[in-house]
Amino acid sequence: MPLRAAAGVAVALCLAVAVPVPTPPAPVAASAVVGAPVLGVAVLPPGAPLPSDGDCARSTRRDPWEPRPENTGANRTVPPGPVASRAWGGPAAEALRTRVTGRFTGTTDEIIRWASCKWGFDPDVTRAQAVQESGWVQSARGDGGVSLGLLQIKSTVWTGTAPWSATSTAFNVDWSLGLRRACYEGQLSPAPQGRGDLWGCVGMHYSGGWRDAPALAYVAGVQAHLERRAWREWPSATGWPPA
Repeated sequence: MPLRAAAGVAVALCLAVAVPVPTPPAPVAASAVVGAPVLGVAVLPPGAPLPSDGDCARSTRRDPWEPRPENTGANRTVPPGPVASRAWGGPAAEALRTRVTGRFTGTTDEIIRWASCKWGFDPDVTRAQAVQESGWVQSARGDGGVSLGLLQIKSTVWTGTAPWSATSTAFNVDWSLGLRRACYEGQLSPAPQGRGDLWGCVGMHYSGGWRDAPALAYVAGVQAHLERRAWREWPSATGWPPA
C-alpha cells in the first residue's frame, strides 16, 4: 500500500529538529518502545547515532535464501548517485533524507536487513510491513500503478522517487525506512507525538494521518504478519529461510 500523505503533509509537519545528545543512548528493545510483539532486535531510540551504509553492509550476514527470484534484477540495481526526491521537511529531516543511497545489492531479505540496520529498526518489522505492502514483490504496483515497489512508495506524492523506487529494491526500502526514521525522531509529526512511537510511524506510512482508522487497521495487519512471521513459510530454490 502507498505512502498516502497529502502532498503538503510532510513539509507542514517536519518542523522539529533532532537535539544532539552528548552520550549515545543505549538501544531500546522494540517491544518496550511500541508495546506490541517485536521479535528480539533492538530499535535505536530517537537521537541515537545511526550506522553507515558500510557498517550495515559488513554486518549483514549473507544467505542465498530468495523466496522472490523475480526481484533479482531490481536487487542488483542501485542509483548511480543521489536521488533528488521531494523534500521531507526541515533541516533535521533533510539531513536524514541525504543519507538515502540505495547502494547495496543482495537478496531481498539481505536488502531488508541492510536497510533496517542503517535506520536502526528491527528487520522483522520491515519484513512484516513488506508482506502487507507487496508480498515482497518489488514489481508490485498499487493505486492504479502509482504506488511502487516492496514498500509501495506513492510516486505522485513523493515526486522524484520514481523510477528508482520501482527499479531498485535497495532504494525503495532505504528511502521508506529513512522516512520512518524521520517520523520516529519526531520530525514528521507534532512533537512529541511521533517521537519514539514506532507503530504510529508505521501507520503514517499508509494513511498519512496520525493513528486514524486506516492507519490502525494497517498496523493491525502488519502486526499479524509480524506475530506469524509469514515470510518463514516461503521456500525458495535454495531452501527454507535461515533460522
